[in-house]
Amino acid sequence: MRDYRKALGFSNASATKDYMSAKDIKLVNWKLVELYNARLIDTFGKIQSTIPIETQPVETIVNDAYFTIRNNDLLMQLSNHGRGLESVYFSWMQGYIAAVIFKPFIEEQLGCVLHQNGADDLNNPQLFAKKSDPDFVDHDRKIFVEVQAGFKGGKIDIKRSKINPKLPDYEYYIVCLDCFNGQYCILSVRDLLTLPETVWYNNPLWEGALCYTIDESRMKSWSQTNTIEYFIHS
Repeated sequence: MRDYRKALGFSNASATKDYMSAKDIKLVNWKLVELYNARLIDTFGKIQSTIPIETQPVETIVNDAYFTIRNNDLLMQLSNHGRGLESVYFSWMQGYIAAVIFKPFIEEQLGCVLHQNGADDLNNPQLFAKKSDPDFVDHDRKIFVEVQAGFKGGKIDIKRSKINPKLPDYEYYIVCLDCFNGQYCILSVRDLLTLPETVWYNNPLWEGALCYTIDESRMKSWSQTNTIEYFIHS
């Protein structure tokens, strides 16, 4: 069977299936993407108006990211888990924009200066790759920050895979943004690593990944400015 597929020009069964079902043909509906851009600008413009610190204009963030992704053919590199490319774009942009507009606020809370971290950096499109690296880093303060944004309300879960310390001498924080309710919390990975195994469960919404549900009492309104100690220890 392998010899037959090889004779057809395929190195594995998966590639053969995609070809024969025409799933390898991927065309992006850029008109739909442009409609998504308009919704992103409108949505995050509203959210931005509630953040108690000045940030970049949302329209600039969206347009810069859109043209970088389109001109460098980066959309195909985003994992889709069977979803349409336009939906993948919208979801990725939601997380990306949330991290960018909240960055100054997070810096103020943590008392640090954050820089882009990881391979999914649009400033270097030639090296772009979707990986699970933390979003930001401050090497002077030895701090990693991962931003996780939700837009549907309900419970907020953290994947176990997100809390693996990258460097042992760095502090690592996860900032959870509930954009549906205007709340967030800052969690220390050191604290999460001390949680008992019984609090982690297999989440069917995330391909069975181990997850921890954040207690609603940890969530605070981002319109109230508090210190990092308040968020971690309250």
